[in-house]
Amino acid sequence: MKFSILQSTALVGALLLLGPVRAAKDVGVPVAIDEPGFEAIGNWKRSDTGGGAGNILQVSSASIAEVVDPVPDGGAHVAFSDGDPAHHIYQVLTDTLAGSTAYTMSIVAIDRSDADFSSFQLRLGYVPDEDDGTGGDGIANDHFGKFLLKDPTEVRPTPLNGDKDDDGYKTWTTTFITKGKPHGFGKPLRIEIVGRGEQSLFDNIRLEATALPVVVMLGDSTTDRGMPTAVKKQLHPLIEPLLERPGVINAGKGGDNATSALERLEKDVLAHKPDIVTVSFGLNDTGGRKPKEYGESLKTIVDTLKAADIQVVLMTSTPFNNERHFWGKDFKELGGLDEYMDREFCGRMRDLAKSEGVTLLDLHAIFAEEIKKDASLINKLVSSDGVHLTAKGYDLVAKHVAPLLHKLLTKK
Repeated sequence: MKFSILQSTALVGALLLLGPVRAAKDVGVPVAIDEPGFEAIGNWKRSDTGGGAGNILQVSSASIAEVVDPVPDGGAHVAFSDGDPAHHIYQVLTDTLAGSTAYTMSIVAIDRSDADFSSFQLRLGYVPDEDDGTGGDGIANDHFGKFLLKDPTEVRPTPLNGDKDDDGYKTWTTTFITKGKPHGFGKPLRIEIVGRGEQSLFDNIRLEATALPVVVMLGDSTTDRGMPTAVKKQLHPLIEPLLERPGVINAGKGGDNATSALERLEKDVLAHKPDIVTVSFGLNDTGGRKPKEYGESLKTIVDTLKAADIQVVLMTSTPFNNERHFWGKDFKELGGLDEYMDREFCGRMRDLAKSEGVTLLDLHAIFAEEIKKDASLINKLVSSDGVHLTAKGYDLVAKHVAPLLHKLLTKK
């Protein structure tokens, strides 16, 4: 048996477009779906060919008396077939896949005596630019069933006809979460309806996008090699529910310093429209021995982020191990490699945080305090190259960064 539509009289709700700008925090913005009430074929396609769903979504004159209309005059219903994959349908949307976003899709499930909802699915994916490698033309079915967002959260209460609490219908929701800059970022969204039940009826599909908090960690190789991962591991358990957990984006780059970072500030940081940016430079700047330039560049970074209404967290660099780093001997006349960095670079960051009124997390002082208790600890926190952190070192960073971010994110 093919899909059929049970005709109703009114068009379902107004639709809003989700523009390219991130939605306001904690606000679900409707994403436009053509014919969300299945009043007509519109842009719905069949999964097997990618062609129009005209021979599947045919308007029927069948009576709606045998089902409960959850929204009087609110739209027609689609009846799923008994398992033919050709009768799965999908639609490519005008909106594109965004990062750090919770997409919540909902649909009304309607009970009938022969309804079977066991194999029903709501899926969300994207349409890539090129062929998927299967040898097909890459567009015939807009990659139905492929390039799907993973790990959805589903809420699927069973509708019971005659139950006074729901009177034969329930709203189902499926939530998909993207983090950072996901695969398919900027590609057209695709929604899919998969039904294998015995004439299971559904109506009024919706899709909303809610922007999640975003944290970008900007820095050098010490940031890049593991800081965001360690921070996220300790930060996410502090935050419930799941939909409030932020995306933590790695914007660290090996060899970078405060001045060279200015060149990638737009692409690697501002483009993500972050709520919070942590900034940690000083290690490579120390090698360049240009503390005045460092201070000026750091101020430019801070001013740029503040102008974009972004919360800034300055983090002093973790320490050098003078005995192990190959620059050690070159800085003896300056009082020691790590001592020079602390004085000329960490010191400038501390002063800038105070003058700009931004949050400071003095990682260098935190590490120094731990090492003061046990001098051998530096070899456990800093790797054998004398600068990059060990897993234990990253754990110490995250122990202080995660609670701070949690406090900033939940501060009303």
